[in-house]
Amino acid sequence: MERLLGVAAARGPLASASAPRGRPAAGPPAACAPAPSGPSAAPPAWGAAGPPSLVRAAALAAAAGGIALRRRAPPRRGRLPVGLAAAGTAEEPNAKRADAVDSSEAYREMLRRRAAAPPSPDEVKEDKGWFDFDDLEKREDFKTFLVSVSVALAFRFTIAEPRFIPSESMVPSFEIGDQLVVDKISKNWRDYQRRDVVVFEPPPLYWEVVQRTPNGDALIKRIVAIEGDYVEMKEGGVLVLNDEPQEETFTNERAEYTFSRRQVPPGNVLVLGDNRNRSLDGHVWGFLPVKNIIGRATFNWWPPWHVHTIAASPP
Repeated sequence: MERLLGVAAARGPLASASAPRGRPAAGPPAACAPAPSGPSAAPPAWGAAGPPSLVRAAALAAAAGGIALRRRAPPRRGRLPVGLAAAGTAEEPNAKRADAVDSSEAYREMLRRRAAAPPSPDEVKEDKGWFDFDDLEKREDFKTFLVSVSVALAFRFTIAEPRFIPSESMVPSFEIGDQLVVDKISKNWRDYQRRDVVVFEPPPLYWEVVQRTPNGDALIKRIVAIEGDYVEMKEGGVLVLNDEPQEETFTNERAEYTFSRRQVPPGNVLVLGDNRNRSLDGHVWGFLPVKNIIGRATFNWWPPWHVHTIAASPP
């Protein structure tokens, strides 16, 4: 500070120091006007702070000192000795490992206590399976299941049902394993026609021929004559219906059997298999009561390469 004051006093007023080099100052400022000379001049009133130039120098020095203090770098942190730093670095992983072990042990101990403690009454709940109607989700699932089964059964017993071909009696129209849709509702407004393919329950005479008791099996054949028709099978396997020979392109081969002319009684039909010589049908056990017919086959849906509709084509 004393050096700054000394330099400021030696150089004179600050205004002259700030004037451009090589050019005289425009004039001393009012504060730095020269003091009057002579015996009547009064001493300048500087006060305790000293001359104005010294005051300005002191202010400048104080400002420079503040800037220096603000720009001073923060103090450096103390560094540990090399040995202590190495020891701390080596102990940190061990401490973390110990903390992890303690945490895992505490967690295991918590699980042991929870397993050993008896469950509270709120936690104990009897699992009643599907019949736990207190569970809203299970109740909704049961409703969905009940509705689905009801709809499926109603559809099967009243509208249609699937059937499969168990034998070769209907070759070439159907192969073994083909699956059909059997229409069970159209019989309420539509009478069975000639050449309809029907699924039916065999009459009692069928069970006598095969020497078995009824077991719920159903057969599939084609209607060749309805009630009131006169039908006979002549030599060469020609079917004659109402005195007219029939052209049957759906058969596998001509029949090797014959039967005399006969009339179909009321409420009955005559059914034969398309594979005439390998079918146990009406030429063996007689006429079929209409009440035994379950439904009419309308659609072959499996396998995919056998998919086709089954339409009646009366002559």
